[in-house]
Amino acid sequence: MVHVVDLSTNQAKTPITGFIGQAYTKNKTDSSISGPDGLVVLPNRDEMYVGDGDGSVKVIDLLSGRIVANITTGSKKRADEFAYDPQTQTIVVTNPNDEPPFVTIISASKREVSGHISFMDASGLEQPAFNAVNGKFYVSVPSTSTNPGGEIAEIDVSNKTISKVIPLSDCIPAGIVFGPSQNLFIGCSQDQILEYGMARSQILDITTGSVIAYIPGVAGIDQVAYNPTNMFYYASAYQNLAGGNKSGNPMPELAVIDAKNHTLIQTWPTDNVTAHSVAIDAQKNLVVVPLKKDGMTVYNLTMTTSGTSNATTSANATSTAKPNSGHSVEPSIYLAAFLAVSCLIH
Repeated sequence: MVHVVDLSTNQAKTPITGFIGQAYTKNKTDSSISGPDGLVVLPNRDEMYVGDGDGSVKVIDLLSGRIVANITTGSKKRADEFAYDPQTQTIVVTNPNDEPPFVTIISASKREVSGHISFMDASGLEQPAFNAVNGKFYVSVPSTSTNPGGEIAEIDVSNKTISKVIPLSDCIPAGIVFGPSQNLFIGCSQDQILEYGMARSQILDITTGSVIAYIPGVAGIDQVAYNPTNMFYYASAYQNLAGGNKSGNPMPELAVIDAKNHTLIQTWPTDNVTAHSVAIDAQKNLVVVPLKKDGMTVYNLTMTTSGTSNATTSANATSTAKPNSGHSVEPSIYLAAFLAVSCLIH
């Protein structure tokens, strides 16, 4: 289900149901066919698109909180992570568990699929991102035979082709998000630690394809987010390992990176179970992370002491940012106003 939380009161609202839920293969949880998965909010349409474990995309009317349309991507496995262009009302969603993996292009105005782009040599697909400056979509590709350390693929949704590939070195990327000055923050996954014995994420100049900065010690990342108000990147490094060593102790954390000078500002301890995602409310300077113990944890960056509500108090942050509160629910998806965090384990 999709859990809805009012950020002004930290109260859970009526959840949205109608999804596959946890699915199993040979008595083991199978995330490739479970749902809901990723989601994206369309503020200019008062809608939310949510991927499900059967390859469908559910359209939710945010005013009524109900599923109003069901779009089939052509896959029987999950429709996962999203990016959205509000100008053309175009949505890109990944289908990472198919062979080969592909992205589905959806017209939000028509609520229908307009095409697909296959990634013939890709090991899977991770977070896509839309660049509002040049109007292009980009997809994080963990690994190919040509680029085993991963790549960033620029796609042309009009021609339904991969228009450019930017190779990455020793990253095996997961989450990506655009920040200032055409910079793309790339969160390297735990596979970077396991395969290359290092932990460092990257900031790429998308216009040149060059890495302009490394963020040492930060890997094991799934989703990332950017707050244009304070110009910070947030990386859910829930599978990070101490010392960037495959034998290192688990060191799950939320990393905060200054997008202006490309430095790590602070980290907050999380967990290595549900804290794979992060979302921000730029207007209120709120950061949301799902934690197994505390539920949906809302950090208020403008506060110096923890707030109060009927929700469970979250763990203290490690620096001046103090938690507001967390709501103890067993989540699959979290929505707060126009803020969303996916909580299924990927």
